Amino acid sequence: MSLLQTSPVLRAMIVDDESLARQRLKRLLSQDSRVQVVGEAADVPTARLQLPVLKPTLLFLDVSMPGEDGFALLQDVPPELRPFVVFVTAHADAAVRAFDARATDFLLKPVRVERLAESIGRAVDAMASRATAQPLFDDEIRAELARLVRGVTGHRDAPSALVHFAVTVGRRTRFVKIDEVDWFEADGNYVRLHVGRETHLVRTTMQKLEQSLDPLRFARIHRSYIVPLDRVQELVQLGTGEYELRLRTDAALPVMRTYRDRLPLG
Repeated sequence: MSLLQTSPVLRAMIVDDESLARQRLKRLLSQDSRVQVVGEAADVPTARLQLPVLKPTLLFLDVSMPGEDGFALLQDVPPELRPFVVFVTAHADAAVRAFDARATDFLLKPVRVERLAESIGRAVDAMASRATAQPLFDDEIRAELARLVRGVTGHRDAPSALVHFAVTVGRRTRFVKIDEVDWFEADGNYVRLHVGRETHLVRTTMQKLEQSLDPLRFARIHRSYIVPLDRVQELVQLGTGEYELRLRTDAALPVMRTYRDRLPLG
């Protein structure tokens, strides 16, 4: 599928420490006459010097780079020079900070042609909105985005009870409702969500997750496990004096003695 061909309206700059990623994105952008690539940078210090000179109207910005990340770059850009920003990253959990930074869009690597075309279209619409003093985003769209990202693990302004988790499924970002999760399991620097027969990883710690969950609905039963109380079927005392929690999904999870009293069971 080729990108749409219309009049060029956007001057684009690419900031990404991966040379192959920059080359691929430039190749895809060359297929769309709405965009002219005017520069690129492999790190934030270089981009910081180039922005006032090149004056791009659209910035494709990687999030994770050696040294300073993409968000650090935006902090130094004066409002009058700030381009529309499309964050490009392999990490879905960066979506929350991206929308906090008033990004025009958020793309997951590897970038798909169809999604790139959508991002360019949004930037074109935003450019037109700026020219006519119209809001950059429709109020309904903005409200929906806010509702979704407020529930993603790690949001500093998230309410005590999470609503959704952003997880990567292939090339898509999927929002998993917290009510769909059967139990949570520690997995290194991640937490694994058990959702029916599927599992998904989110980048957070069990401690941060526990602090974000409603204590009336969820219980920490082990260093490695948190369970929704409505999934609990029974607590079984084993012959060794240890406990095992059995869920309605037939899963059986060990309960550490130090966490036993957190369960509101008889």
